[in-house]
Amino acid sequence: MRGLYNASGSMLVNQVRLENISNNLSNLNTPGFKRSETLVRSFPDVLLYCIEKNQEGGGAFSPVGRLAQNVAVEETPFIQSDGALKLTGRQLDLALQGPGFFAVDTPRGVRYTRDGHFGVNAEGVLINSGGYPVLGETGPLVLQNDRPEVDRRGNVYENREIVGRLQLLEFPEEELLWKEGNNLFQAPVDVNPYFSESTVVFQGYLEESNADLARQMTDLIKVRRSYEASQKIAQVYDRLLSRAANELGSLR
Repeated sequence: MRGLYNASGSMLVNQVRLENISNNLSNLNTPGFKRSETLVRSFPDVLLYCIEKNQEGGGAFSPVGRLAQNVAVEETPFIQSDGALKLTGRQLDLALQGPGFFAVDTPRGVRYTRDGHFGVNAEGVLINSGGYPVLGETGPLVLQNDRPEVDRRGNVYENREIVGRLQLLEFPEEELLWKEGNNLFQAPVDVNPYFSESTVVFQGYLEESNADLARQMTDLIKVRRSYEASQKIAQVYDRLLSRAANELGSLR
């Protein structure tokens, strides 16, 4: 039974791996997307013993070795590495290089993104692709037109006059963030981000996804083969249990 449980546990882990790889592949063309990796941990090892008869007819326990009972998914963190820059020539396309994030104001609170495909709504507010206002140092950025100038430090100019500065926020530990969906990240309420001085803004560019097609396809093949191997092991144990139930107890 232990082998059947181990095989089924491996299949479940590989299913999560497959879902994660599929999500990475589906976002290959999503600006600012950060790929996720699946981290696996094993359950605590168990020391196995066997019973050996001694000269007095009693039993003595002798250690055989250690065995890991099963494996499980520990977490699926995202990888915060810069994606390549893609030239668009569009004034409201902004790409980041460095550890910082754009801040956007959503109905659920402030969220963070690396997707710099922005626009301007009817009120002149700079918004992201989801329609949420992009935050500057003093609140949402309001523009007079859709052709502002943005320098490498995030300062926004119109008619050569500064109208605001983008909030480019950095976190003490990037692993504290988690993906919320729609290319947004959420941070714990007790974590205070700070303005990132090392993050550089490139106007007229978009940051591409940092998911690599070749690597993702290679991982996909590995996961598939691992899943198939675990499936075959489970089938073998299933046949052995079936024979034990149907043949060992039968009378000849």
